[in-house]
Amino acid sequence: MPSRREGVDMRRRLTTARGLSLVEVTIMLFVLMLLTGVLAPSIMDFVRDAQWVKVKEDCEAIGVSVARLARDVGPCLKFDGTGACTKTNRVDVLYSDGPDVKPTDMSGAALGAFYGGDATATDLNWHMDDSRGDSMEHQFVDNGTGPNYPSPSDLNAYGTPGPSAGLGWRGAYLSPPIGPDPWGHRYLVNSVFLAAAIDAGTGAASTLAAPRITLPAARGWSNDTFCISAGPNGQYETEFGGNATHGVTRRGDDFIYVISGDTR
Repeated sequence: MPSRREGVDMRRRLTTARGLSLVEVTIMLFVLMLLTGVLAPSIMDFVRDAQWVKVKEDCEAIGVSVARLARDVGPCLKFDGTGACTKTNRVDVLYSDGPDVKPTDMSGAALGAFYGGDATATDLNWHMDDSRGDSMEHQFVDNGTGPNYPSPSDLNAYGTPGPSAGLGWRGAYLSPPIGPDPWGHRYLVNSVFLAAAIDAGTGAASTLAAPRITLPAARGWSNDTFCISAGPNGQYETEFGGNATHGVTRRGDDFIYVISGDTR
């Protein structure tokens, strides 16, 4: 049988171990609500800043990969890396992971298609990513199951780049998976403007400017090649072919990273 002193100690322990009262719980919840209200805007700002930093870093990495790939295999990115740079074999759009771009994913200035004239297989816009595009993973990572560009050892030096020049596919150029952007949409690159097709008409139109300016196919494009993210609203708003002077003007909340072009 416990002593009187032990009984007093047990009552004290029971009193100490009791739950919080309703008043105490209410006060704690009120303090938490105040802290949440004060900190929430700062947390959201931090998340938004982190998203834009990621977009910037991703597009820079994609741009460097495009430049390295074009340096190694030539400026014309192809569906069939062993074939010629024709209008149908040239990759006009590069895309990352993410859902296929639909016409409803474009708005504003981007709604106007780029008039390819006799320089492209068809008029182009961002939603042509699946029909006239190839995945960045194919081009940057999966050459053997993608375009199958020759490696340096496959090439010869008789009038073409070969082992002595150190040219050929040397990927991987990025680590997979590639994309999507922080808001779940594809990164896109208008890679058509990296090179003119060998079967392009000599008077092919190469700009949306009015009056339309024509350039010889041998001269190539003067339009900018750039990486685009649709931004938080998920709408691609920047023109595929750039502005009236062939350069690029960022529209809406798009993020733009210029990879190459004569207009900078």
